[in-house]
Amino acid sequence: MPQPTIPPARLAALAALGRIMRGEDAQFALDGQIRERKLDIRDANLASELCYGYLRHKGRLAFCLDRFLRKPGNLPPQCRTALELAGYEALFLERIPEFATRSWLTNRVRKKWGGGLAKVASAWMTWVFEQSEALLDPDFYRQDAPNERTDQRTFLSRYHSLPLWIVDLWIDGYGLDTASRLAEAQSAPAPLGLRLNPLHPRRDALVRQIEAFASELEILDPLSIACSRETARRAFPDLTEDIQNGAISRQSLEAQRILHAFGAGSWPEPVWDACAGRGGKTAYLLERAQCQVWASDPNAVRLRGLVQELRRLNLPPIPVVLARADAPSPWKEHPRTILLDAPCSGLGVLARRPDSKWKRTPRDIPPLIALQDRILQQAAASLPPGGRIIYITCTLNPAENQERIDHFLDSRHDFALTSQYATPPDSPGREFFWGAVLERTSE
Repeated sequence: MPQPTIPPARLAALAALGRIMRGEDAQFALDGQIRERKLDIRDANLASELCYGYLRHKGRLAFCLDRFLRKPGNLPPQCRTALELAGYEALFLERIPEFATRSWLTNRVRKKWGGGLAKVASAWMTWVFEQSEALLDPDFYRQDAPNERTDQRTFLSRYHSLPLWIVDLWIDGYGLDTASRLAEAQSAPAPLGLRLNPLHPRRDALVRQIEAFASELEILDPLSIACSRETARRAFPDLTEDIQNGAISRQSLEAQRILHAFGAGSWPEPVWDACAGRGGKTAYLLERAQCQVWASDPNAVRLRGLVQELRRLNLPPIPVVLARADAPSPWKEHPRTILLDAPCSGLGVLARRPDSKWKRTPRDIPPLIALQDRILQQAAASLPPGGRIIYITCTLNPAENQERIDHFLDSRHDFALTSQYATPPDSPGREFFWGAVLERTSE
């Protein structure tokens, strides 16, 4: 008798999650499984929804499963992931029938771990579907907390699927009310951020499309917007082609907003993007101001991506160097502005990168702080009087943000803080950036 087949989208999601939890980048792991299994667009979209949705709600699903099981510690880790993934599907993907979720889960568990655990899987599905209303109620996640403070802390961790150390960091750094808003923000997908290329022939046509859908878009300026993916499909029916031909780029609106707040495009030149990565901020500068930009990064793969990105956008080639930002400047001349999109813990972009909250640990923070300090000091050594450092992170951690600038200014009295910015906690973009502008005032 032939074995029941497991739908390819679920197999791809399970395989990708295994690789992600072993440290692989989420999108890289997912794309690899989609290619390897030759998924069609429908299955690829479902695999992506399952993978990212599970990572977003992993903590909540684990709490529910522990409530259901008599001995949670006896479940093999991969079996637990399968049960939690099916739990996500049952609770959050209403369009998928109950029988379909139950079928793939029990077949998968029976094939991998035998009939005994398949019965557990079937019972888990019965419990989840019967208790679905309660499992979606926030009060379910307030059980057994010994006091009011612990109740709030525990609730935020359980319901919003955050490790306790992140909850504690946010409560200590920003207070309970703001921590609650930040926790809620990261528990749903970030909107799609788009940046129009003002140098592209399609610019005017795309601006008209934005004007036609203005009520459904968040608009920073005529070239920078954010919207849901459903709105993007209607507002930009040729989005894939427009991205391929360089008319549009994907870039977080909040990342664009902080550059806008700091007056990018009017900075003294040359501008050195010293942590350039794949070139999102470099391209923003070149599109908006056609200014003199240099770029460097310690990762050769990312730099190749930057060069390809400039080609896609039909932007002129710029000086690009493989270099660490915490080492002496690789340039013979002095830049006038140094953009530091600093390496950080990334706790401000969990809505887009939910795997990060399960990979980061408190032990990661001290080395990052030390690196940020070294980068700031090397940037300072490269600037003439009147030059600027633009320091930006995508994290929610005062120790990597304001405290780093305070520490820097304590040691460098020839610099002054001229501006700073933080994404408001109620931002609809669900992503949070922090930045400061430092100017060298004397020799």
